[in-house]
Amino acid sequence: MRKIGAHSLLCPSALRTTTFLLLLAPVFASPPASAETLEDTLRRCTEFSNDQKRLACFDKAAANLKARAELRFGHEGKDIAEEAPESISATITSAAEGAHGKFTFTLDNGQVWRQTSSGRAIWREGEQVTLERGALGSFFMRKATGGRSLRVKRIK
Repeated sequence: MRKIGAHSLLCPSALRTTTFLLLLAPVFASPPASAETLEDTLRRCTEFSNDQKRLACFDKAAANLKARAELRFGHEGKDIAEEAPESISATITSAAEGAHGKFTFTLDNGQVWRQTSSGRAIWREGEQVTLERGALGSFFMRKATGGRSLRVKRIK
């Protein structure tokens, strides 16, 4: 036995620690980069012209949802960011001024966004807006015609 300091490389505590670390490695490893996204799977299913094959594909995708959820556990934010668009466009259906002069905007797609940045908002019903993804999970809303953007948070 080769010794390092006062401990042996083959001592029981070193073997337990090594075994423990080797067993945990798959838990902390990232899922494979080549894993097919749910969107890709569903898109592939729609390509079947045969009804039975298409249904079988969708059934298989549905059966794999629980396994997929367990596999992606802890990476939910990453999945959302990868599969979500960088921006969306919508029309303001209502703009209500709230506390501290900050507005709450209801959009034609049913989403409700609240202004979080300070600044005056001169936006009215019927205006087309673009919501864009920002850094660190933030979102910005600007008129489709351009101009200054507002930091917003989705509340519904």
